[in-house]
Amino acid sequence: MDYQMIVTILIIIGAMVLFATEALRIDVVAVIIIVLLVITGILSAEQSFKGFSNSATLTVAAMFVLSGALIKTGVIGLIAPQITKLFEKSYSAVILGISVSIGFFSAFINNTPVVATFIPIISNAAEKVKAAPNKFLIPLSYAAIFGGACTLIGTSTNLLVAGIARDSGIESLRLFTITPIALLCATAGILYLLLLGKKLLPKEDTMKPLKDETEINAFLTEVEIKGLPNEKEDSISLKELFRKKDITVEVQQIKRGNKIIENPGMDIRLEAGDVLLIKGAIEKVKKLVADEHLEILKSIKDKYFPEEETKIVEIIVMPGAPMLEKKLKNINFLQRYQSNVLAIRHRGKRQFKNLTEQRLKVGDVLLLQTNERGYELLKESENSSYAPFMLMKESELVKSNKKDLVIVGSLLLAVIVTATFNILPIVVAAWTAVVVLTLLKKISMEEVYRFIDWQVIFLLAGSLSLGEAMTQSGVSTLIANNLFTLTEGTYGPFIIVAMVYLITSILTEVMSNNAAVALLAPIAIALSHSMNIDPTALLVAVMMAGSASFMTPIGYQTNTMVYSAGNYEFKDFLKVGAPLNLIFWIIASIFIPILYPL
Repeated sequence: MDYQMIVTILIIIGAMVLFATEALRIDVVAVIIIVLLVITGILSAEQSFKGFSNSATLTVAAMFVLSGALIKTGVIGLIAPQITKLFEKSYSAVILGISVSIGFFSAFINNTPVVATFIPIISNAAEKVKAAPNKFLIPLSYAAIFGGACTLIGTSTNLLVAGIARDSGIESLRLFTITPIALLCATAGILYLLLLGKKLLPKEDTMKPLKDETEINAFLTEVEIKGLPNEKEDSISLKELFRKKDITVEVQQIKRGNKIIENPGMDIRLEAGDVLLIKGAIEKVKKLVADEHLEILKSIKDKYFPEEETKIVEIIVMPGAPMLEKKLKNINFLQRYQSNVLAIRHRGKRQFKNLTEQRLKVGDVLLLQTNERGYELLKESENSSYAPFMLMKESELVKSNKKDLVIVGSLLLAVIVTATFNILPIVVAAWTAVVVLTLLKKISMEEVYRFIDWQVIFLLAGSLSLGEAMTQSGVSTLIANNLFTLTEGTYGPFIIVAMVYLITSILTEVMSNNAAVALLAPIAIALSHSMNIDPTALLVAVMMAGSASFMTPIGYQTNTMVYSAGNYEFKDFLKVGAPLNLIFWIIASIFIPILYPL
């Protein structure tokens, strides 16, 4: 192997490790890939950065905007009530309703905000009929995956493969090229969820609520010493005060005039007029101030949650939120939303301690202590055009605007029709629709920027550069030739497709699906050249495997979204998703060579 091959392979290995471990943000990893490919001389600056101008990247950006515009019209408000009514019927009715409706939407718009919007809707509907939400949230994510795989614009992975193929001179991947095999797999997936899914999903008694007051010790309150229990004494120690109350809470700070005492010891003497900043379970706080000598400081009642105003709410962090990857201590919920973070469910695990050092991820669920004003601020943020989070409760859905819905829906349909009949390239059609919406003032340019998930855009650009490097350095050809040598004269087209699908599927489960298909698409193209066959079948196998990620909560963003919200453990996805991955693999291996002859 020459220098270029060795360097490219080392960059690929490093990227895979960083993607799998999440040691760095995926968009940061993408930029590192782009820069390293230029510095090491594998690609020129123009080649390395051209991923940002690739039609696949630009199409994904436009589809983010069109998705955001459609959701803004309140379309969810039209279908959500119909789905919630199904909870009064049966589990099968709910799963079928979710699969058909969410699957249909996901085939044409970005499925992540759709899933995020439905998480609180389905969770509350389940609780109303005394069913566990975790029986429905994994199926919700899987339904989005089923639908997203059905068209070229349904998921960014499909568009990425099409972009790599187009750069290689392959124009066979159209809007509905993948639809036949995707619908076949989706049908099998829905039947699997109906027949086996309920049995494999977690039992209801395994649910551990985040709102667990026996473990929460982060309620914040400021209490003023109005007088001393024994008027003959001029001071009392913290230890004596707690002994009299038969209760202990953490005193973080004592304010005495202009003096502030941080983390005071239990022997410190308290005086009348002292203000204590205490942290403790809410029932302990109430018990502590339940006499005439202590009271919550009146001057900050709007800031520190007196009993009559205290609200406990849960929020789920949305894709594209400015708070993503930031530590809680740098977000300052107390100042921004007059809310105190009590607990967090991150990657399926509940955390009650050391919260300030926690970096937020998509799908994290936060338990907040707030007041009436804070609740209003949270609602205002939730109702913004691209909310950073959603309240995990039954909130009022945005009322549908039928006029705007018709306009946005018509433009989206026009994009689909013009792309299907090759009247316009899909990237041109999609951005034309965006321009029309801005001219009609249905969306603002500020909303255009907010609707786009820039992390995905950077990841796509980096992935395209990585694919280009594999082609330029000969790595994809080297791997393809070795694979061809292993299969030549022994195995038929079914095994070739099965092998490509399986490798892509395994990579997708441990790293970003976009990165996985970026690695395998060039190899699939090189393999088709080595075998002198039509590359369409192998590229369809890469697209299907890249989208059909069921075994882990990190392989696909909708899985990550429901991971914390459904209080799942990693093993839950493995138990439910592994058989589904196997089913999709078998179906793809048998039917792709038939539907897309090699």
